[in-house]
Amino acid sequence: MKIQLPVHIDVGATANETKFLGFDERYELKSVKVVDAAGVAADASDYIILKVFGNDQTTEAFEWSTQDSAQGALTAGVDADLVDKKSGKTIFEASDTVKITKTHANSGKAVDAMLILSFEQARKY
Repeated sequence: MKIQLPVHIDVGATANETKFLGFDERYELKSVKVVDAAGVAADASDYIILKVFGNDQTTEAFEWSTQDSAQGALTAGVDADLVDKKSGKTIFEASDTVKITKTHANSGKAVDAMLILSFEQARKY
């Protein structure tokens, strides 16, 4: 069974934010989408980085950077797929938590984004 969980990130340009999700059973994170209400422009030096970490909370599993040499701008009201980093850390046990961060470089950019995390049950057989 597939479930999708929304996570709202709404912070100023120079603010960082960290959020966590917990579970009561085993799930595999399959994909992450992001949509920003106002959009976030691409920039060479003032940009944001959205990350969803793997089950060890240190390995990047999915990422989006608005640095112009990376993924670039987020268009207002248009969803985008975070880049799958092929981490091998996307199965979360009931005791694990998902860590989600918004960080910035230099002056950063304001963010009012909804991340949609798509999970499937990962049963042990």
